[in-house]
Amino acid sequence: MAALVALINGPAPAAPIAEEVSFTHDIRPVIENYCATCHAGVEPEGGFALDSYKAVRAQVETGALLERINDPKDPMPPAGLLPIQHRRLFKKWADGGYVNTGTRKPARRAAPTAAFKPPAIVPVDVSKEGFRFLAKMQGHWVGALWLMGQNYGWFAFDYRAIAPSHVHGIFEGGTMGNLFTSFFVTRFNGTRTIMARNGGILNGIYRTSYLVLDRVENVASEERYRFVDAYGGKRIMSIDVAFFGSSVRMESHTSRMGIREPTLHMRFEGRRRPSELATEAAKAVGFPKNVVDRDFAKGLPRPDWGPKHTVTSASYMWQEKGKTLVELARLAKDPYRIDQMPHVAKLHVKVKRDAATRGKKLLILLSERALVDKRGMFKTENGYLQADLANTILLFPEISGKQDEFTLTYLHPGTYYLTVVADVDGDSFPTPGDVTHPVRKVVVKPRSSESVVINDLTVGN
Repeated sequence: MAALVALINGPAPAAPIAEEVSFTHDIRPVIENYCATCHAGVEPEGGFALDSYKAVRAQVETGALLERINDPKDPMPPAGLLPIQHRRLFKKWADGGYVNTGTRKPARRAAPTAAFKPPAIVPVDVSKEGFRFLAKMQGHWVGALWLMGQNYGWFAFDYRAIAPSHVHGIFEGGTMGNLFTSFFVTRFNGTRTIMARNGGILNGIYRTSYLVLDRVENVASEERYRFVDAYGGKRIMSIDVAFFGSSVRMESHTSRMGIREPTLHMRFEGRRRPSELATEAAKAVGFPKNVVDRDFAKGLPRPDWGPKHTVTSASYMWQEKGKTLVELARLAKDPYRIDQMPHVAKLHVKVKRDAATRGKKLLILLSERALVDKRGMFKTENGYLQADLANTILLFPEISGKQDEFTLTYLHPGTYYLTVVADVDGDSFPTPGDVTHPVRKVVVKPRSSESVVINDLTVGN
């Protein structure tokens, strides 16, 4: 549970450095608050983990970690330099001989958010305005993503109706985990409004946060909607969505649960593609209707962050090895768990590898149109996958070369083309030289849990 505590409050933002700096008391909280979501798990970012004393010490001893966290041109984390007092800790830890636990007792101090007082949140009444947001959000959006300092030139979100007043989308990251956002009608603080459910699981850390629509604006040619933390308000976290023509801009800001001023966490800009699947989903569930999907008229249950930590956010978190997604959700006391969400399904994909694909990262692609032909060869243009086909990809998890199976969760029902690609060149995109298989169509039914075996991953491109 150490990472959970660090995610909530982190180290004191400006506390003087103690005479003895230890891994347990000083270094680990910084690592878990800023680095653990990427540099942990089965396949950590960059090929190195920072999930143990031994691993962190090794990176500091080589000088690699100290160089990156102090490099303003290429910082780590990519979103920007750590606060200087946190960076100084690593140098003093090294100079002190890499103390593990040490003899120092942690100082008895109030959490940095102990004086936090939640603001009064006034939700937008969607009986009067704002309800059209749900219909505008539905669709297959393709564009570019900026996330925590990283730019992704191609990215996609597939938002579809899963109930008369509920739109859901997910990014399945594969080995690293997943990220989702749902928007649904609820009653909150005596008002019928729209709530966002945002979060997922990253490297074993489960988090789901709830945000409430508190502002609707029409500025020039844009329709703008703002969702703020349902407990802590905009100073804790927010999601801003703007629609203009057939395009969307979605941004999120976070304060790391109140330990700093909110900063940009994610920005996505994309255009809506025509999607028969989205149209079919709306028809199947009777979307859109201005009816309550999940009633929080009495408010959200208070998250349990432990007796020593002041709650600042409507966020439900848990970390424990060996637990399923639903088990983690129960332990976190998430008030709207995956197993309670309507319409969505699961698809388990198992891949049989041979010598050519063993140890290679796998791309599991679900698309509206076939990416390969009957032989298993990519449909290409100038040697690369046709751009119009690439833009039909709806989900694109990557799994480690150490894995040969994966379960897609929160999956929209529909008919897909499933393409598994052994990423020979490691560029995370179907390219010449990669290995795949003949075209495979998959039908996913509402609330189903199906399995697919790919035993012919042998076609070199």
